[in-house]
Amino acid sequence: MSTPYVPTEAEHELLDTAHRVLGVSLAEFLLSGLGEPHYPRRLYTARSIRAHGPGLTFQLEVVTDSGEGLPGGHDPLVMAALLHLLWTGERGRDEVVFRDEELLERLAWPDTAESRRSIGEAVERYYCTAYTRISTELIRAGGGERQSSQVQKLVPGYETTVEQLSGPSKETRKSTVVQFMPKLIEEVTGAEKYFLGVDFERLRVERIMADDPEPSV
Repeated sequence: MSTPYVPTEAEHELLDTAHRVLGVSLAEFLLSGLGEPHYPRRLYTARSIRAHGPGLTFQLEVVTDSGEGLPGGHDPLVMAALLHLLWTGERGRDEVVFRDEELLERLAWPDTAESRRSIGEAVERYYCTAYTRISTELIRAGGGERQSSQVQKLVPGYETTVEQLSGPSKETRKSTVVQFMPKLIEEVTGAEKYFLGVDFERLRVERIMADDPEPSV
């Protein structure tokens, strides 16, 4: 059994901000995988909370089209830092623009080639990740059941620019633009936390650990 990852003070502050803005259930869903291997998928069950009568049951799945696996390890910390830039950035924008050194400062990570590589790999994994919801409900009139599904990407695109400067220093400058799903801020900054068409504040989400396949190496 692996030992849970213990965030540093700076990392904990970023995760805490993400939990406050996204709500506990949605933050744990979108930022899952901290300290874990890079599994090819994660499965969840979720039940909606209703004041009267039974709630709907959903199947939630996180999948990737990359052989590098889903976000894991330190990747959720990088996403928490990117979301912090999104919350504090220009109002109405669905993207963040950053240099590696800026994100490293937010994370309080050392400025090393490994740290910079970790940022790039995290962005790529989130870009390759899709979130799926499948819900089933009974049809009262005439019997039968109705099934609906929805797929969303938290990061639908990104762009990286690298400048190689001439001169004695031969400085290299890199900037990255990460595009978030449209209207993410509007969907999650109120009392309701909508993602995949449902309010995660009204969901009880449970991870199905036994169904995790072998992680990518």
